[in-house]
Amino acid sequence: MATTNSLGGVGSGLDTQALITGLVGASQGPINALKDKQGQTQSAVSTLSDISSALAGFKSAVSALSTPSGVGSFTGTSSSSAIAITTSGTAQPASYSMNVKQLAHEQRTYSNTFSSPSTALGQTGMLSIQIGSGTATNISIDSSDTLDQVVTKINASGARVNASTFFDGTNYRLQVRGIDTGKDNAITFGEADGVSFGLTEAANTVQKAQNSVVSIDGFDVERSTNQVVGAITGVTLALTAQTTSPVDVSISQDAHSLETKMQAVVSAYNQVMIKVNTAAGHGTTKAPNPVLASNSTLRSIMNRLSSTLQTVVGTGAHNTLGSIGLSLQKDGSLSLDNTKLETALTSDPDSIAKIMAGSSGDGVMDQLSSTVDLFNQTGSGLLSQYQASMQDKIQGFTDRIASEQSRLDSYQALLQKQFAAMDTTVTSNNSDLNYLTQLYSIK
Repeated sequence: MATTNSLGGVGSGLDTQALITGLVGASQGPINALKDKQGQTQSAVSTLSDISSALAGFKSAVSALSTPSGVGSFTGTSSSSAIAITTSGTAQPASYSMNVKQLAHEQRTYSNTFSSPSTALGQTGMLSIQIGSGTATNISIDSSDTLDQVVTKINASGARVNASTFFDGTNYRLQVRGIDTGKDNAITFGEADGVSFGLTEAANTVQKAQNSVVSIDGFDVERSTNQVVGAITGVTLALTAQTTSPVDVSISQDAHSLETKMQAVVSAYNQVMIKVNTAAGHGTTKAPNPVLASNSTLRSIMNRLSSTLQTVVGTGAHNTLGSIGLSLQKDGSLSLDNTKLETALTSDPDSIAKIMAGSSGDGVMDQLSSTVDLFNQTGSGLLSQYQASMQDKIQGFTDRIASEQSRLDSYQALLQKQFAAMDTTVTSNNSDLNYLTQLYSIK
């Protein structure tokens, strides 16, 4: 709003500045109404962003159950710490008797003894290190090299070995250890031109490279490491020690893990419902912002989600989420009946994966994820587009407010000009009146 430094009312005796302020203030109605609408729209955009975040959280929860592996939560147990078990969603309930016959090892080889790690060895030649059937790595040894320097050269060679200096209390030795376990990673040493560290002597290899061997129900399974993958679908066995008696291993459905994932879906859905209903004023709740009151886009979100939750998949006793414990309540919220879920897990666990994940992306969780995308996909989602249209409205209000402010500024300037002219006229008239008064008073 324009300001003035003139002293209004000098001639007229009226507080013209106060009159101008009052007249301009009386014309503020349209601009105040625009500012109110702009503020409400900005608040609505913020509310829609909160709803969008809640929808993203809901999609994350349903996505965790949109694949058979995500639904199929299993746990493994072992009667001995010699065999540790981890499972993935592709595992199946089963029991096994196992025995760890041998663990996988890397090769460890020592050199002959030396009196000092820092005295020149006086050996010149080439030391070669070959891993399995790979290409040998050749390391040049100089007569001035000490044991510590040989260690450094080996470690810098790029060969899949680690070298170190070992002291037994009297003498020093070079230890060369393979980085990888398994018989295919055995180390072959070659010495030439006077280099004779003793690494080629069979007696100096204190541990041979070997595979792990575990008997599973009488069938031997061999691996290059102590991680046995692939022998049992969806199960990884970590072997830690040889065993002298059978180890009982079992894989079973992990009801607790599945309940946790399903409860996350419940919580996320209810969060969306609360935010949407509060914003739109659904039910008995009055919308705090008239811009979103009874909004059709928000109403559509809940209608589509609730409808999808009741999708029928296949036939049989368990063909809906409600039949396995995940159902809508009278107030529109989602709840989980753990007893119902556990009963379904016991009687027909395959139906649970079919309902949620389907066979080719047609499970209820997949459909819920697609429904969220319909509204929440960046740029193309209905909610995203609605937010964009509101941002356009906010800019429109900004432009109209600026135009209205310009009109008020012009109006104020006009009033100031008119009142200034009035003051000038009154002052002139007063001056004439004073002159005439004085003139006739003299006579």
